[in-house]
Amino acid sequence: MRRGGYRYGAGRPGWKVKAEQSLPLDVRQMHRAGVLWVGYRGAWKWADSYTEEVVARIGFAAERDGLALSYTLDGEPREQFVPLTHTRCHYGGIRPWFTCPVGGERAAVLYMNAGRFACRHCNRVAYLSQSDDLAGRAWRKQTKLERRLGEDWERPKGMHRSTYDRLLAKLWECEMVRDGVLFGRLERMGVLGN
Repeated sequence: MRRGGYRYGAGRPGWKVKAEQSLPLDVRQMHRAGVLWVGYRGAWKWADSYTEEVVARIGFAAERDGLALSYTLDGEPREQFVPLTHTRCHYGGIRPWFTCPVGGERAAVLYMNAGRFACRHCNRVAYLSQSDDLAGRAWRKQTKLERRLGEDWERPKGMHRSTYDRLLAKLWECEMVRDGVLFGRLERMGVLGN
């Protein structure tokens, strides 16, 4: 395999499971919801962000040193224990963390993959942005820059002219990168003549 993955301009191969497409179990959300106190039994559910329809649910029981998870996978009931640790915050209070059941390191989010919950590294889960090619990274950067500008790339009220000019220059760079990628692909396909 060449450096840069299977596709031209890709940073990493795209064969890994993506975090955005898997079921995350986030200790910060559970802590905010107040479900981590000892003796609490309940269910955690994941909903589709567009339809708000529940796509999965998991039962859990909070114990003194962790969470006992119970779920069904392919019609087969499963159980898993996930240890919890805590760190002290600088201005008081404590912050809970999962301890990865596979690797043992501290993690805020565990992902379901291969029938178990584990940290991103142990489950070989990547972010979508990690497998973007050159054009994808340019689109992502342009979208981020456009959020800072008004409609039709207008200068927002209160923005310095020098800042606005700098943002426009970066937007044009993104356009040029995408055009270069497109022309390169067309050239390799033989669509563009010499």
